[in-house]
Amino acid sequence: MNIGFDINEANIPQRVGVNQVAYNTFFHLVKQVSGDDKMIALGKERPLPDMPVGSNNLIYEIFGSKKAWVLTSLTKRLWFGRPKIDVLFSPSHYTPLFSPTKSVIYLMDMSFERFGTEYFTNYDINQLKKWTPLSVKKSKKVITISEFSKSEIIKLYGTSPEKVEVVYPAFDREVYHGKVPKTKVVSVKKKYSITGSYLLYWGTLQPRKNINRLIEAFAKIDKPQLKLVICGKKGWLYEQILEQAKNLGISHRVIFTGFAPNDDLPALIKGSRAFVLPSLYEGFGMPAVEAQAVGTPIVVSKVSSLPEVAGESAIYIEDPMSIDSIKLALDKVLSLSSSERLKLIKEGKENTKRFDWEVSAQKILQILKTV
Repeated sequence: MNIGFDINEANIPQRVGVNQVAYNTFFHLVKQVSGDDKMIALGKERPLPDMPVGSNNLIYEIFGSKKAWVLTSLTKRLWFGRPKIDVLFSPSHYTPLFSPTKSVIYLMDMSFERFGTEYFTNYDINQLKKWTPLSVKKSKKVITISEFSKSEIIKLYGTSPEKVEVVYPAFDREVYHGKVPKTKVVSVKKKYSITGSYLLYWGTLQPRKNINRLIEAFAKIDKPQLKLVICGKKGWLYEQILEQAKNLGISHRVIFTGFAPNDDLPALIKGSRAFVLPSLYEGFGMPAVEAQAVGTPIVVSKVSSLPEVAGESAIYIEDPMSIDSIKLALDKVLSLSSSERLKLIKEGKENTKRFDWEVSAQKILQILKTV
């Protein structure tokens, strides 16, 4: 069987969210392909150095124009290219709509359907709302990352429950673990000019992550030496987030690191008092699981997929729209005794055992073979 894999989401240098899921899915799926089966990696850019090395079971094909690649170049390849592709897997919202090849897509979340242009650019909203329902309809199977996201797809598009499969993403166990040297924590804190104790948010800087309300809640905490470290790639409307700390007069207590590489993140997590994810909506919320794997308490919103992902191993923000509710959760994690903190960390590490890329890749490969 020849499996086509659209690698464009995976093959970028600064991976966050969907890019990390796409990369890890590709990396671990390649390891599962054997015998006469072949993975044909289809993309518009040459593979980055950390992408899997080509082999008898992995062939890279880089081709076509950069614009409208799926609808033009990829569609043409599926019709006329050789070797013939038996099933196309795309870890994104887009699949060719006029193609002889059966396809499977891997959707992360439906936040673009739930939130308007307050949280997305007009371009993104228009593209996603136009092509996602068509891709869902065209695909033979839709894979998604949580039972919550599955329910969203079924509700919003009237998709048959039998068509939608849940495959949990996972995390890189070689990167996110509890054995982070103290010297590494010290050097990373120095690199980002972090002194003293701090709370950590990391993820893309965009409105639905609710960072503005987090900063406002943090401003109400009467601990002048405590810092809030906000780590992540600049996204839509990030300027408002950067201005918030200045407007509240606490810019000296809020540190924006920008995008941090994987080599730094575990140390940033390990050095923090807690990881905070105050999102209004998450399809999964992988940073919370990665923080638990490193051994840090997590504070997450009690909305969307987060209760499914964190279970009993988190402190919850009951209402992420409420500044007082966010502050209450922050106060709670900061007031934990040593034994309570250790208990929460232990429960968190136990929770992470549910998420394993090898298991997920095996399940995806079986779905592709069935299709």
